[in-house]
Amino acid sequence: MSAPSPWGNAKDSTLSARRAAAMALAAVLGGQSLNQSLPPLEARVDETDRSFLRDLVLGSCRHYQRLNALAKMLLSRPFPPEDQDLEALLIIGLYQLAVQGKAPHAAVHATVEVCEELGKGYAKSVLNACLRRFGREYESLLPALDDNPVTATSHPKWLVKMLSKAWPEQWQDVLQQNNQQAPLCLRVNARHVSRDDYLQRLSQAGVDARAAEHSAVGIYLAKACDVTQLPGFADGDFSVQDEAAQLAALLLAPKDGERVLDACAAPGGKTCHLLEQADARVVALDIEESRLGRVHENLDRLRLKADVVCADMADTDNWWDGEPFDAILLDAPCSATGVIRRHPDIKLLRRREDIDQLAEVQARLLDTAWSLLKPGGRLLYATCSVLPQENAEQVQRFADAKPDLCLEKLDFSWGNTCNAGRQLLPQHDGHDGFYYALLTKRAERT
Repeated sequence: MSAPSPWGNAKDSTLSARRAAAMALAAVLGGQSLNQSLPPLEARVDETDRSFLRDLVLGSCRHYQRLNALAKMLLSRPFPPEDQDLEALLIIGLYQLAVQGKAPHAAVHATVEVCEELGKGYAKSVLNACLRRFGREYESLLPALDDNPVTATSHPKWLVKMLSKAWPEQWQDVLQQNNQQAPLCLRVNARHVSRDDYLQRLSQAGVDARAAEHSAVGIYLAKACDVTQLPGFADGDFSVQDEAAQLAALLLAPKDGERVLDACAAPGGKTCHLLEQADARVVALDIEESRLGRVHENLDRLRLKADVVCADMADTDNWWDGEPFDAILLDAPCSATGVIRRHPDIKLLRRREDIDQLAEVQARLLDTAWSLLKPGGRLLYATCSVLPQENAEQVQRFADAKPDLCLEKLDFSWGNTCNAGRQLLPQHDGHDGFYYALLTKRAERT
């Protein structure tokens, strides 16, 4: 029997923010990412309530392990599988009370009434009793959660264990940053405007912003906003991209006329940044056709051109013309443990066994990419992971197996040294977690 749909009965009607939030979280509990479940639901919520919806969903995912433990304390018995939406609704209600700090009179009634919207009015008394009880007994319920690293940090046990082993001095700060909202960072299109000039334009528009520390084209906004309303958006004067991700084009340093491969290109942010840096011949390759639409949209808005290809990189017979590349960016599929604060559903969806599987995929992609690189060429390996198994250890294994490989030392002020690579960890009011290693292929002797 297939799992029950979290979507309810009517798919075309307008939804309240709380109902949509419960449906989105229920979809995550059923194994679907927010990238899949949230956009169609967001479209059915009044525009004025969409920010509230996103806060409810992202916040509930961010603090899920802690909120779920509270829910188990408050329920006399768990909800059956067909009531996963009610389980999600209880989490949404507890998020408002325990994290947002909303007064019960402002949140309990509105949350309980969503039971009717879900066609499950029979559960109103259960939801009401749980949320009212939390309001009365929270001082006695919370201490037990702080004694367990899983519920204290709202991270799965396997991830707490791996991070504490990998980063014995920084792991607690990483966990703390994962539970914060990430800042909004822009990448100025240097072909159109300088960073200083664009900062001045933002100031004239009343937008509080500052220059990024490590990226020469990065700008942090003091407050998140609708970027389409910022000066120059339609003209391609900037893009939204985290500062750590902006470092990819800086490190690969494309040159005019070079043939460059962006091997896992979607949604195209790094492809566009490479083209903003130089008049290179860029091939933007991705295996998922559904994601390549975003690549085309970004290229069009920024008035840039690349050869966009949908193919499996390993299946070279179907896409490669045999001409080696001068430079390759391999932003490999990974655990995304460096961007949890932007995608908190990772903490619910990712599993320990995924890490080993992803490492195998990364190793295969490295092998293929290396075969496409010309002698004297350079390959930038990147992930948005903070786990050594996908990063420094992965690169070292690969380097040990390739006698024609030279691992370039990245000597910068940012990040932590990991062999020759650099590991960035998520920073307060700063960049995400990211890893980079630059590999060059020794030129053939003549």
